[in-house]
Amino acid sequence: MKSVGRVSWYCLGILFGLAAIASGSSPAPVEIVSPVIDAQGHLVEAVAPDAKKYPVFRQPPESPFVSQLREVLHSGPAQQVLVLERFARTLRSQERNAATGEPRPASLAPMYLLLSNEEGGFARYGFWMERTNGRRELVMAGYVDLVVDQRSVDSGGFEEIFCHELGHLILRSLLGDLSHGPSRKMHQSMTVTDYPTAFDEGYAEHFQPLARDETKNPVLRKIQSGTGTTDLDLLWLSNLDTQLRTDGVKRNLFVHRKAPPAVNAGQGADLYQVFLNEESSTQFLNGALKNGQEMMASEGVIATLFYRLVNRESLRNRYREPAFCRQFLEANAGRDTDPQKEISPYENVNLKLFAAMRQVAPEAGDSSRPLAIALIDAYAKLFPEEAKNVYDLFLATTYAVTASQEAATAFERAAAAGQVGDLDSYRQDSRAAFSLLDQITNRVAKGDLALDANLGPELWLLNDDFKIAPAVWERERTVPLSINLNTASEPELMTLPGVDSALAARIVSTRHSRGYFSSLDEVGLIEGVSPALVEAMKGMAEKMRKAGMYARQ
Repeated sequence: MKSVGRVSWYCLGILFGLAAIASGSSPAPVEIVSPVIDAQGHLVEAVAPDAKKYPVFRQPPESPFVSQLREVLHSGPAQQVLVLERFARTLRSQERNAATGEPRPASLAPMYLLLSNEEGGFARYGFWMERTNGRRELVMAGYVDLVVDQRSVDSGGFEEIFCHELGHLILRSLLGDLSHGPSRKMHQSMTVTDYPTAFDEGYAEHFQPLARDETKNPVLRKIQSGTGTTDLDLLWLSNLDTQLRTDGVKRNLFVHRKAPPAVNAGQGADLYQVFLNEESSTQFLNGALKNGQEMMASEGVIATLFYRLVNRESLRNRYREPAFCRQFLEANAGRDTDPQKEISPYENVNLKLFAAMRQVAPEAGDSSRPLAIALIDAYAKLFPEEAKNVYDLFLATTYAVTASQEAATAFERAAAAGQVGDLDSYRQDSRAAFSLLDQITNRVAKGDLALDANLGPELWLLNDDFKIAPAVWERERTVPLSINLNTASEPELMTLPGVDSALAARIVSTRHSRGYFSSLDEVGLIEGVSPALVEAMKGMAEKMRKAGMYARQ
């Protein structure tokens, strides 16, 4: 999916929940709208009192397709998203009303789906609604902007994309405007970008495997069973990416490093093609782990973390006090009922995540610390009796690499023994690795070790002599490549002046053994890195500082 436009999101809140809706939950309304197009085929816009232009929509005429679409939205995963969206918006509404002293509203506006003419999926905010009498009403609410056709509905793709885009909206609702990130690369499940991009996209992506878990769509259910695709289906990049967002997320594939480039890019090689091959590669090495920064800059890793969080039975089934649960309910719903009858276990764990997201909202504009780590720390602080549980989940998923380089070494040693069938060594090394993991988890839970103790600084460079396209399938290369020396792949390093494949491999290997570089000067100590290259990197670092963050469209 394309990333969300960076606009203000004061009143939004969307969350996707996939357990059975509790008996006390009411169906959440959703309205379908279509764009108003002028005689030249352009989208009609109108100026609002805040001097901003907003698009003009209207209700589409009734048809069998619209009826089918409405049926999908009012049942299954899509409706469950919308029910939880009401909980999130109610929380924000209650916060605002408590601050102003106004009475709590009894109900909220519906969610909207725009049947767009623009390719891609987007989460947006604010529009004019044109009524049948021609009068226009400004609607300051969120909506999902999608190109929807019969094929996407029949295939189940609509369900997945709709839920994905709602994920973006909930982050804007609960966190406000997320920081832009420094990476200029196209985001994909198999790509390492930066902390804000990975968190934003990873959170949205974790809804896709959840949708497939619960969907009644026959095509998606065949794909789930392994009988609905062919090898040729997965040759198209976007199809491969989609499959990785479901199967790869469940298998925790993205914590692993990729295999080095198959092409020995010597003099005269097409470095851009080598770069593209690396970006789209799915050749992960199951015995090798990413470092902590790479994991936190991988949307695939973030998606796996959220998928595991919301499916962990011990987190789902531990309810808070009734007052905590009721803050997510509308004024006319569940005031005197048992929250465990009003809110399902799946909804329950997500409501706790809502509360933690509100705690980290002030950090959402800071791109230098992973929001995933801030969120886990906030959850543990809000619910201390669950701290050990949630830290255990995070550290087990990431093999404790963000907290300890010793853990990374221990688990890779065990993997190396296991992959060659050395049973005695494997048993010994794996016992040692998991014992170390338990020790690290206890230290983190006690506050003796930070969850991000093994991350190190980000070392971003802007290489404006090497341009990339905004998307891997585009041909016009207009965007200067930005790389973080603590996450850069070998092909990215080979774009730097004087770095060949051998030196790039040496830099990556050195970084991998240490966990991260502390400074550019430390990189300069590696054999083959010349003083001239260090100076060039320092110049690129200054260019990066001046260029700032990258606003994705």
